Amino acid sequence: MRFGVWIYPVAPAERIVEAIRRLDDAGVDEVWIADEGVARDPLALFAAAAPLTSTIRFGVGITSPLLRHPGAVASTAMTVDELSNGRLTVGWGVGGHESLEPFGLSTERPVGVVRDALRTARAVMRGQSATDYTPPAHAAPPRAIPQFVGARGEQLNRLASREADGVFLSGFEHHDIGRVIGLARSHRPIAIALYQSVRFTTPEDRWSIAGSPASLATRVASLASEFSPDSLGLALVDGADLGTMIDGAIETIGHLRLHFARGA
Repeated sequence: MRFGVWIYPVAPAERIVEAIRRLDDAGVDEVWIADEGVARDPLALFAAAAPLTSTIRFGVGITSPLLRHPGAVASTAMTVDELSNGRLTVGWGVGGHESLEPFGLSTERPVGVVRDALRTARAVMRGQSATDYTPPAHAAPPRAIPQFVGARGEQLNRLASREADGVFLSGFEHHDIGRVIGLARSHRPIAIALYQSVRFTTPEDRWSIAGSPASLATRVASLASEFSPDSLGLALVDGADLGTMIDGAIETIGHLRLHFARGA
């Protein structure tokens, strides 16, 4: 079981990079950073964190092809993957209102848009031709970068099962998780990254749980036994100081590791 943390990038860039370094030092397996368009850029943050870290995997969770051309994202991803010695995953989705609304964008063809992004990015990263793309002589060498989909609806999860390497699932009510995982595995058994929204200092709501690191670890661990994801993570949605949330996340993951080491 891999353990990870998802960060919403509203803190200063240098503090996010320091948070990534701390997670790596603590042995956390992966860190995902949201792409909200005009917030801090996850790929730039990962490029800065690459020389400061050694084992933690980086996940873009999630970027939208409506905001960023998938070919350009793929090219930047290849550079970051090279800098990090193959530690990058790119996640695609249509984007939410926080990323699209400032530009007046809407999601009229969500499945088609994400499908085309997966195919274009895959061609660029593999150095292959695709519709509307022919690799130029100056293209960077191919990289094997996993592509995930951040999906809520049935059709996007079925698309992920056909064309992606995995899905990034977060922000679901508990009763929906099994159904969504079933859709994501309907065509072939792709990887499941299941991230529970957690709060350390504010009350829980229908999409999140709150409590001490020890109590959160117990509740998050139950997701592993129930749904068998490939990675299990904490989406930090408190809105509190980033350092405080990272402290809580590291302690919670420590409890999770003990839980699974004991075979509980």
